[in-house]
Amino acid sequence: MKIQNIEDIVAFLSVADAQGFTQAARKMDIPVSILSKRVARLEDDLGVRLFQRSTRAVALTDEGKTLMPQARRLLGDIKEMEEQFSDSDELKGLIHLTMPWGLTQGPVAKILTEFRKEHPQVEVDVHFSDTYERLVEAGFDLAIRFSTLEDSTMIARRLGPNYLKMVASSAYLKEHGTPKTVKDLKEHPLLMIGIHRHRKFMKSGLSLNEIASSSSIISNNGLFLTEVAKSGGGIAIRSHWDVAESIRRKELVEVVVNDRLESGHDAYIVTPSNRYMSKRVRALMDTLVKEFPKFLKE
Repeated sequence: MKIQNIEDIVAFLSVADAQGFTQAARKMDIPVSILSKRVARLEDDLGVRLFQRSTRAVALTDEGKTLMPQARRLLGDIKEMEEQFSDSDELKGLIHLTMPWGLTQGPVAKILTEFRKEHPQVEVDVHFSDTYERLVEAGFDLAIRFSTLEDSTMIARRLGPNYLKMVASSAYLKEHGTPKTVKDLKEHPLLMIGIHRHRKFMKSGLSLNEIASSSSIISNNGLFLTEVAKSGGGIAIRSHWDVAESIRRKELVEVVVNDRLESGHDAYIVTPSNRYMSKRVRALMDTLVKEFPKFLKE
């Protein structure tokens, strides 16, 4: 097996992304016949079929699906090598970033906006998932994680603590009263994601599950619970970075009782350690490390 031309890999990825030869050829501004020859040549080099072709659709074969992340990584490494020896100080290129769904309303949007203003030639592809995928295999340059890190192949830099806050709308508290103690919380519907049910208060040792009333709402979607709290549906238990903006806008009010919930796992920005880190990736990582903690202050 010997791949003859790197352009064949570019052609393969273009067809895969566009899900068709005609669309890919149009984006690359080359004839469909040339694009087809490049893909066919790559298939001959590898000895496998990469696409299932029909008159209506083009779909990746299992071999094509396996090749995609490896091909992206190879092209990324080539671009990074070119960057390393470039005389230009201007950052440009694509960064693949993944993070949990909860951060859709967190500080990252503001940080990325300012980063893009400073580096307009950098494109950031943001992927949201609560599943912690393997970064190299999935083709990600950076990931924000809220967990203990046991993978020695990752480089991790701490972004800050992740603690929980109890919040409710001012209208809800005016109608139902503001709890002052952990026991008072039993009289209120608690809105929480499932993984927080066993989180305990530090002094009393009581868990949220033990004090939750029958009218409490459990969900796997934290953003939904935040919206329920805004509409007056109860007291939400949310990570502080998730509700900081809502508190600032006075859409929600923090509820403080005579005890404090255990903190969650710290926030980290991680990247594969076995890859050369491009200037643009390092710049974004440095920016997140510098700016993220500003949004995590109590």
